[in-house]
Amino acid sequence: MKKKIKALVNRLLSAVRQHPVEVVMSVVFSLVGCIHYESGYEYSFLVGPLVYFPVLFLATYTLNGLMRQKGTKGAVGLRVLYYLSAFFFIPLLWMDDKAIWTPTYLVSLVVVQLVYLISGWKRDNDDFVRVALRYLKAVLSAGLLAGIAYLLAISVNASVRYIFEIWEDSYRWFYTEAAYLIFICGMSLLFLMFNQEKEERDEGSNRLFEVLLNYVLSPVLLIYAVILYLYFIKVAVLWSLPKGAVAYIVVSFIYATFVLKGCQVFLSKRYYDWFYKQASWVVLPALAMYWIGTYYRINQYGFTEPRVYLVAVGGILTGLVVLFLTKRWGRYLYAACLAVVLLSAVTYIPGITAKDIERISQEGRENEPGNERGYDRNSYMQIDNKYPLDLSGYRTLVPVTGYKNDDCMYAVNNNDTLRLFGKNDEVLYTKDIPSFWEGQLKNAGVNPSDTIPESAYPDLLVLDMDSAKLVFQSIHLYRPSADSAYTVSYMIPSFYLEKKK
Repeated sequence: MKKKIKALVNRLLSAVRQHPVEVVMSVVFSLVGCIHYESGYEYSFLVGPLVYFPVLFLATYTLNGLMRQKGTKGAVGLRVLYYLSAFFFIPLLWMDDKAIWTPTYLVSLVVVQLVYLISGWKRDNDDFVRVALRYLKAVLSAGLLAGIAYLLAISVNASVRYIFEIWEDSYRWFYTEAAYLIFICGMSLLFLMFNQEKEERDEGSNRLFEVLLNYVLSPVLLIYAVILYLYFIKVAVLWSLPKGAVAYIVVSFIYATFVLKGCQVFLSKRYYDWFYKQASWVVLPALAMYWIGTYYRINQYGFTEPRVYLVAVGGILTGLVVLFLTKRWGRYLYAACLAVVLLSAVTYIPGITAKDIERISQEGRENEPGNERGYDRNSYMQIDNKYPLDLSGYRTLVPVTGYKNDDCMYAVNNNDTLRLFGKNDEVLYTKDIPSFWEGQLKNAGVNPSDTIPESAYPDLLVLDMDSAKLVFQSIHLYRPSADSAYTVSYMIPSFYLEKKK
């Protein structure tokens, strides 16, 4: 036990010696977080640096790694830049609160991690994946231990308050400042300890890792491949467009395929080599479907900020697939470089950022005057039924609820599909919501890209089903920007009208 404790202390001291700036940043930022809380959150200029701490920390850590690599050119300059990186937070002091929680923050988190993986310049795929797995293991281990430490601290504090009846009103203070100290300072130090092993060390086979990859993840991936191929056949036969959410499934599928392909080298029994060796050809139909759906939506509605990133991600996936069609260029290192270039271009370079592309694209659409156009990222619209309805020609009016009900009809709109059920649970109507809404707009004489006039509301609230009508109490719509087309968030049904025979 003493030897283990001594080894742990030695690793901690080694981490402190090798990463002085990172350690100072961790301590200072955790204390700044406590000060920010104690001030009652009055120091709003501290929010930017605190939120971007993971980005700043990993940027400094990457510079340290580059500085310590043997034979690195410009080592003196890197050393100076490494120590100056402690002050990279200064521009963030003037960051507006609204500019913090944006796609730029998430992209920055992704880019800085990719830059760290690239910094070692491991052309060999096995070495690249080994570095990535060690990094992931260090992050997860540090996060897990920090989470456990936080829960233990909370439990000790709660026990003391309960037993001795003291500090009754101080639990929020303790919970918040303990979080700053443990997750900013403690977790960072743990990461430095866990991620300091030599990269050349080849770890032995892990039984749990093998079981997870061979008997859980790879079989699930094959099932997903079959499901996607069956869906593609359906789309081709019916000559319809893929659903919007399929893009996320395709991205996950391609990403998982190549991640698991890279992990195969660490398995002693490789049952799925036949699948992963042909990974690029396997995912080509999925990639084609991804681009078809993306092109259709951009052609119909124009670019929005999310769609710009959708295209960027598509470019990264396409590059990844093309690279791995050849043995010479099939390198994770090159794919990571491509990802950094594309994501950075549409995030940081003025004139071609996602916001700029959205503005240029939407200004070219003539559905609204450009100078009156605003970009509200939380643009919601609610159409309520307050209009008279002509009941002549109908013999039955049946109430319809928005949830399953044994006493009356009900309609549900989930999984991107609207379904109407009768009293005996028989399906009276089913249609995917995008097609349903497109039909409603067409019947009301409204172009999907145009502003919806109030005169069209009565027609939009009534679904004509030939022999009957479904009337909605309200329809809630959402669009990511002022010039994007509205999509249905959810609908509340009201009643069902059956025509006279």
